[in-house]
Amino acid sequence: MTALLGKTLLFAGCTAFGLLRGSRLRQRTACLGEFRRTLAGLARELAFSLRPVSDLMAGAEAGTQGPTAAFFRTCRRRFAEGGQESWAESWTAALEQVALPLEEADLRLLQEAGDVLGRYDGESQRQALEGLLRGLEGQAAEAAETARRLCRVYLALGLAAGLFCLILL
Repeated sequence: MTALLGKTLLFAGCTAFGLLRGSRLRQRTACLGEFRRTLAGLARELAFSLRPVSDLMAGAEAGTQGPTAAFFRTCRRRFAEGGQESWAESWTAALEQVALPLEEADLRLLQEAGDVLGRYDGESQRQALEGLLRGLEGQAAEAAETARRLCRVYLALGLAAGLFCLILL
């Protein structure tokens, strides 16, 4: 009885590992989409008004959820508490502090947004954000394609590893 339970748990663990790996790919796609929508909203705001960046970040935090909302919350908190810290420094620190399900290339693109926000006039910020949005679109499309392709592969590998372990035992 114990052997059967152990084999079942081993098989379930291998399958769950495959599912979790595929889920991570979907999380990256969702996070990139969330950042893209939020930064597009910031670009629209900058086109029509010159609200302070702290107000823009508060709106961005309210309009997002999950790790993206945690990122904007951390960014605002660090800027408010930092005193001498600029928005770019707060943005960079928040990117390092918050565990975002993104790859290095995604983080480099987002770093560019932090370098622009709060430094230049509204039109320059808007133009820079629109360029960044084009880059994020490409990253999001690539992430969606990767997730579509590899989610089934990871599930199949998890199932196969579970079956392999069952056969060995």
